[in-house]
Amino acid sequence: MKRETAQRHTLKIIAIFFAVSLWFYVLNSEPMQIERKLAINYVVPKGYLIANLPTGEVTLKLKGSKAFIQNIFTNKEKLTVDLNPYFVSSGRTFKVKFYGSDVNVPFGVEIQDISPKETTIQLDRRELMELPVKVQYIGDAPKDRRIKEIVVIPQNVTISGPVEILKTVSRVETAPVNMGLFNKEEGTINVSLTDLDSRLKIEENSKIKIKYRTVPVSVRRSQGQTGK
Repeated sequence: MKRETAQRHTLKIIAIFFAVSLWFYVLNSEPMQIERKLAINYVVPKGYLIANLPTGEVTLKLKGSKAFIQNIFTNKEKLTVDLNPYFVSSGRTFKVKFYGSDVNVPFGVEIQDISPKETTIQLDRRELMELPVKVQYIGDAPKDRRIKEIVVIPQNVTISGPVEILKTVSRVETAPVNMGLFNKEEGTINVSLTDLDSRLKIEENSKIKIKYRTVPVSVRRSQGQTGK
């Protein structure tokens, strides 16, 4: 019995020895260097938005064992930067510095460099504005039909954004709509809005519906002849 117990302890010691040896081998294996990009998540003060276009990501130069470094930042991790302390101390315009120590990396990985090292932030009040929807038409209507009515739903959309950016926008445009699609007596076409400035956001569904009605060209001609 004592012999079996001693053998089990011996096996455990051997297993621990190999585990520790493997661990040291991994740590002391030839390190590799890689670069990874890390998106930035800015935490903005309540009621404000970023009015300029600051750096959206940083590039990290990393060094470490292949076992620890090859799968680093593969889960869409982000560098979170809280702008509230800067806003309290400096107002609406300030510089934010990036440090490697702000990024969490696994044990055995070293951050050798981070770039860029700073960016400028300009904050502005967040406002809402209702703007008309402008449909962009291309092509020609079917030759055998005349468009009788077109209704855009909704006719206006609400967007949010920094005050100074909103002042530069007067309407929201749709993706191009080919008038050749108006080929039935009546129908509905779904169309998306074109991309806005990245600092602006549409508050509702961005899908726009265009309802139309047409009549055959021959009907129009016959009605005209009857009128004579």
